[in-house]
Formats: sequence, structure tokens, C-alpha cells
Amino acid sequence: MRIPEHIIDQVRSQSDIVDVIGEHVKLRRSNKNYLGLCPFHNEKTPSFNVNPERGIYKCFGCGKAGNVITFVEEHLHMGFVDAVQHLARRGGIEIPEEQRDDPTGELARKDAALRALREAASFYHDLLASSDGAPARSFYSKRGFQQEVIDGFTLGAAPASWDAGMKFLMERGYSIENLVDAGLVITREDGKTYDRFRGRAMFTISDDAGRVVGFSARTLTDDPGQPKYINSPQSIVFDKSRVLYGLDRAKRAISEHRTAILVEGQADVISLHQAGFSATVASSGTSLTQDQLRLIKRYADTIVLLFDSDEAGQKAISRGIELGLAGGFDVKCIMLPPGTDPDSLVRERGAEPLGLLIKNAPSWLAFQTDRFRHQGLLNDPVQQAKAVRTMLEWIASIPDGLRHQFLLRDLADTFRLDEGMLGSELRQIMNRSTSSRVESRASNRTFDQQRGRDPSPARTPQTEIPRLVAVLLPPERELIRVSLTVENGLALILHDYHVTEKTFWSEGGQRIFRRILVAEEEHGEVVQHVLNDEDLSTDERRELADILFAANTPSESWGRFNVEVPTYDIARPIRDAMLNIEIHRLHQRIDIMTQTIESTIDIDERKRFMYQITSMIKRREDLRRHFEDDPRDLSWQHDASVS
Repeated sequence: MRIPEHIIDQVRSQSDIVDVIGEHVKLRRSNKNYLGLCPFHNEKTPSFNVNPERGIYKCFGCGKAGNVITFVEEHLHMGFVDAVQHLARRGGIEIPEEQRDDPTGELARKDAALRALREAASFYHDLLASSDGAPARSFYSKRGFQQEVIDGFTLGAAPASWDAGMKFLMERGYSIENLVDAGLVITREDGKTYDRFRGRAMFTISDDAGRVVGFSARTLTDDPGQPKYINSPQSIVFDKSRVLYGLDRAKRAISEHRTAILVEGQADVISLHQAGFSATVASSGTSLTQDQLRLIKRYADTIVLLFDSDEAGQKAISRGIELGLAGGFDVKCIMLPPGTDPDSLVRERGAEPLGLLIKNAPSWLAFQTDRFRHQGLLNDPVQQAKAVRTMLEWIASIPDGLRHQFLLRDLADTFRLDEGMLGSELRQIMNRSTSSRVESRASNRTFDQQRGRDPSPARTPQTEIPRLVAVLLPPERELIRVSLTVENGLALILHDYHVTEKTFWSEGGQRIFRRILVAEEEHGEVVQHVLNDEDLSTDERRELADILFAANTPSESWGRFNVEVPTYDIARPIRDAMLNIEIHRLHQRIDIMTQTIESTIDIDERKRFMYQITSMIKRREDLRRHFEDDPRDLSWQHDASVS
């Protein structure tokens, strides 16, 4: 369902954020804000602030932030549409169904496929209680699955018949095309259509919103000619690389401690949930993907990799480490006893041993070092260097540059190597990665030029700047603050100071400012739209909430005391922020070029780099002198000697 934009605005404006949050959090007034214990993490001292004037909340403990719709999404674990509908019902606002633009009919096909999958899940689940479901019931019983988890995960049984499921759904008005779209039936070349799943135990696969999108069917026979599992195919509603089994049931527990446990199979998830480890999900039917980790990132900062103890499981852990670090997670790993998997460990030994393993899970660095040692890779200097370089490449992929130094220290201590030498090697790896990205962009520019497009100016590898900062630089925060909180501030920096997204140095700053401009153009009202903008990351939306909460204006109470509040001159902080960003940009280029000189052998090339560095240093000092000028004098933007 698509909700008209003006209805979303009405729901947001008419939903009192204090009343809505007050139904779930005990709030007390504190000056202009309301204060309470954060519902998103355990705390004893209140750090959860609600600002009714701006219609936003912010926890200064865990960083959660947003508006009234975001709160309902996060706290009640709803999708955006469901959250708006919930608030609309609460406020007595009628939501008219808007006719969707669906010229190809794809949206209607998706709706029909999702409805068919939901009814199929009920059909398989109900069948489990019948005589046809006896073999599946016996299988679940042997796995130790209790009725509560069988119902909660909507486990079921597919009849052995060739077409029982198809007939059931067609009697309810679904066409063969609907069932093909849902992946429930197979049509042969001769035109005969039959059920995809027959005589198997059925595991229902739902997306993070709880919608049934597919199935995994486990064989109940010992026939070696039968595959152990048959999974739903890729379809218009199911992409296995974008779904995590159990996330719809695990996300609340994951959010509480910001930690997710990753296992390989559905049975592992169910057994661990039953044993009390309800923050468990699985990448069933596929190896772990970046898209799956992006789903988890909404709820977790830490992932614990708990895969089988065989070689395939350990390789999966290595891939999980690589992807997890690049995704910004703190990654921990568990080595299970030989011959066990998470499901068998819990069934045979109970929850306590696994609980201790999870509690004491080592960091990825300690785990991988131990694994390399067991493989004998640390007995040979060549293999040892290869192992260390692999770990350095993983460290280089971590978005948070501050973590690099701590990990370098740990790696140096582990292998008894010089930390400075490792740091130099890390910089070379990062420079090579930067050069590869630049070459890729250069290739794209060539392609654009061939197609007659106007490509953006290219940076050379020597001046490419690695983005290893927080979401925003302090001066970038100032420009965003002016844009969002100062009357006519956005118009001022656009028209008087000619600020564009390229004025910002960080990728986060460029993206946030771009979304502010989109919100201004499309909606007029900016703050609420950017706080709920799904094109911004969670960290970026938190940064915006921080800026809004930090923005203060003089109290009106001063007027009663005949105190003349001085007029606030916004020009200087805008100009100073722009100067500081440009100085930072030059400083980074100087650092990169200095590192490049260290690896440059050619004398003439080194002299050329030195000349450029000298010019940039001179330009940087010239910029610093402009802090004393009239803040409305922007001549410094046009007299740059270094681009």
C-alpha cells in the first residue's frame, strides 16, 4: 500500500510525540524536553530525551534518534507503512487508498504472490496436525522442537500428493500464474503443473517485516537420490541474499543488546531460540551476503559468528569476518567442539555450555590467529606474512579509521611485529585500494565521455582522500545546523554563500546536505523528512538528531528582565565553517601526497610532488589569515592557487 504524502505529514503533525512515547516510556519534564529511561537499551540513569517543539527524540546513551514515526517503527518493530497506519488509527485519521501507478502489473503480481505464500504457510502448518503430517511431526520431535516454537516459526508439512497444495490455493481464487510467481508450483515443458514441495518438513521463511516470502523443505526419507533441502526459487518476492531466517522474531532481542548471533541453518535458529538465545538468525540457503548484514545493521553493532566446526563452516566464518568488518561491525567468533553444530550442541549438552561460549567469544583477530595456527600457517615465515597481510586487508576495510590503530597494536602484539612497520603496510594497502577506486571511476568517466555525458572532474590517485572520519566534520555540522535550525538559514548558505554538496568533505556530509535539498524541494518542511529519510543511514540520522538537540535559542524569559539580547550574526560561523572544511581538505591532500613521496623513486617526480605540497601549505596558511576578514568577503574562494 502506498500512503499519500499529505496523509503522512498529517499523521506526523497530529501525533503528539510525548503522548505516543509516553505510552511506552515514563517521561518527566526537564525544561523544554522530556526525560526518561531509554526503551532501546538497559540503563539506570535517564538519557532518553524527547523534544515536543521539534517533534524528535534522542537517546544520548545508545544514540537512537528520530521522530514519532521512527519511534513506532523501532520500538514496535513495524515497517514504515504499518507505523503510519498505527498512528493514523490512534489519531482517528482516515487513510485513503491511493491508486498505484502499476503499468506493468508487477505490484499486483507481488501482492497476489505474497497472499498465496501466506495461505500456503497456514495450509502446511494446519496439515502438520493431520495424519499426513505424522512423518514431519516425528522429525520435529526428534529435533526436540516444542509446540511453542513450531507454532511461532509456523513449521509445517507438505503432503506427498503431487497437487494438493495447488488445488487448495486455486480453490481460494489464485491462478497458476500467481502460484508460479510465489515459487509454489513447477510447470514442465509439456505444460503439466505440480507442487514444488511434496512429502517434506516445511520451514517457513519470512522477511524482517514478518511477511512469508518462501520456504525451505527438508526431506523425511533416507533416499540418497533426494536432495536434503529444496528451497523456494528466486522470485519477484524472494531474494535469498536479502533475507535472514528468523530476523522477524529476533530483531527485538538483537536491538536490546545490539548483538546478533549468526548461524547457518533453520534448525540451528529454532533450537537456539528455544534454548533462550532469541537474538539468533541464519543465512539459510546462501552464504552470508552484504545485503543480509545491512539488514542486521539496523539492529546490531556486534555479530557473533557461530558456524559448524567443519572446514566449510570455518571458511564461512572467514567470509563472515571479512564482510562483517567491512560493514562496520564488531565481529566475534566461536569455535565449536569437533563434530558438533549449534543445534546438536544445545540438544545434547543444554544451553549453559553454549551460553559460556557466547559470553566468552573471542575477537575475530584472536579467533583467526588461532585458526591460522591450527592450519600450520604460522610455522613458515612466508605463510605467516600471508596471514598477517590478510588481516591487514580486513582492517583496511573497516570504515571507522579510529579502530585501525587499536587493531594494529593488537596485531603487532600477537605476532611480535613492529607496530610502525604494520602501519606502513596498512597505508600501502589502503593506497592501493584508493587507486583501484580511482581507476574504476576513471574507466566510468571514459565510458560516460563515449556516451556524451559530462563527467565530474577526476582526482589523481595522489590526491584521492580516504574517507575515514565520523559522519560529519565539526564545521560540516555547523553548516547543517544553520540549514536546519536558523530561520532562512538554508536559503542564506545556498544563495549568499553558494554552498553545494561539494562544499562538504565527508561523504556523510554530502549525502545529508543532498537529502536536505531534496526535502526542501519536494516537501518544503525539511526536519521531519530528513529524520525519517531511508536514503540516510542510521548513523547519519542520529547525527542529525544530535545537531537538532544541540541547537539552542535565547530564552524568551530574558525579555521580562529588560535584557537586550545581542543580535546573532550568522555570517561568521558560516564563513568559518567553509574555511575550516577547505583547510581540512588541503591538510588531507598534503598527508596523502607526503605518503606518496615515500614510495616514489623517480627524482623528478619527487620534486614535482614537493612543489605541489609547498603550494598547498602556502594556500593553507593563506586561508587561515582570512578568519580575520569580513565574514561576507568570499574573495578567498576565487584566489586559490591549488585546486
